[in-house]
Amino acid sequence: MGQVIRTSIGFIGWPELDQNLWQSATTKGDFLSPDGRAAQWVPETKLQVEKGYGKWVFFLTSIVALPSENLTSPVDRLPKDRLRDYVEFLTLQGLKSQSIASRLTDLCEALRVMCPSCDLAMLKHLLKVLNRRAKPSRNKAARIKHPFEIWNAALKAMDEAETSDELTPLHRSCAYRDALALGILALRPIRLKNLAQLNLSEHLTYDGSRWQCGFSGCETKDKKPLHFALPTDVEFVTRFERYLTVHRPVLLRDLHNTAQSRPVSQLTGPLWISTRRSRMSQQSLYWNTCRISERLFNVRLNPHLMRDCAASAMSSDAPEYILAAARILGHSTLSTTIGHYEQSSMLAAGAHLNDFIGQLQAKNNSEDDKEDLFDLPFEQPFEEDEEEQE
Repeated sequence: MGQVIRTSIGFIGWPELDQNLWQSATTKGDFLSPDGRAAQWVPETKLQVEKGYGKWVFFLTSIVALPSENLTSPVDRLPKDRLRDYVEFLTLQGLKSQSIASRLTDLCEALRVMCPSCDLAMLKHLLKVLNRRAKPSRNKAARIKHPFEIWNAALKAMDEAETSDELTPLHRSCAYRDALALGILALRPIRLKNLAQLNLSEHLTYDGSRWQCGFSGCETKDKKPLHFALPTDVEFVTRFERYLTVHRPVLLRDLHNTAQSRPVSQLTGPLWISTRRSRMSQQSLYWNTCRISERLFNVRLNPHLMRDCAASAMSSDAPEYILAAARILGHSTLSTTIGHYEQSSMLAAGAHLNDFIGQLQAKNNSEDDKEDLFDLPFEQPFEEDEEEQE
């Protein structure tokens, strides 16, 4: 194996001053002291910004600015020429324009919370320029698929998994599981973190007529509870419950298949089971989704891109549900949802959406309209009529 080339320095390798400032920024206070400015960040955000700042520390070390400037305030290590050199440094590492802009965003966020009173105008201006010039490393529009197209491909993949003579029973169940996960992401595009944490009888419950899914506010990115129903059509329910009663027990090595001896409503534990008989990690779900989608469509559809697919489909097929789309995707503002959509959709669909937004504005977005459009976020938008399914 080749030697791993490090391009970032971990927290313990930072200057002591930087460590102290970061710890203060990310620590919750008590009744005598306030929270740090990043104390409420979710762990993933903290880790992302910490790693991004570690890249800046690595750069400073490589140009021998550290350790000679260890006692210098982090914001005072930001002369204009040095920022330009940092952008060039990232470019030489092979980073694309969007990735470079992301690393500068990490640096800006770290300094904002570590040095609250500092002037970051120059860095913010550079970020603005970089974001304006940044080009996607991949053509997102070419990868957008309609949720129904993804679901139908997932159905075919589940059928192939069960009839393949080339796979062992364990690998058939793995293939079925991955296809089902892809299909669920297409129809109910929740965040990867929430997909991975799904537990039967906790997040997924059966109320006697349909499967319900719910997350508390502390489990979602926007800190708001999310509740919705899974599709109720026979095809989805049959495939979903077949996974629960046939393939999940295989993955659990449940030789007696106790899942078939009790109602599905009484099943407990993680929904997604790995070959190690334990909960699948976010990383495994991510790469398995990428792999199966690449096999089915010759393009990678990662879990986050599925959310763009959802926003695009809602905006083009049912613009009256654009507010519901914002809630589904966990966006605090409608502009974020539209931004997702505009990155990935067709002009004709865009005109369709703009027409509806104009109608909303004409109505002044009355509270009654908002409540109706936000109600039951996953109902209808991706549900085909029974007549259309025949």
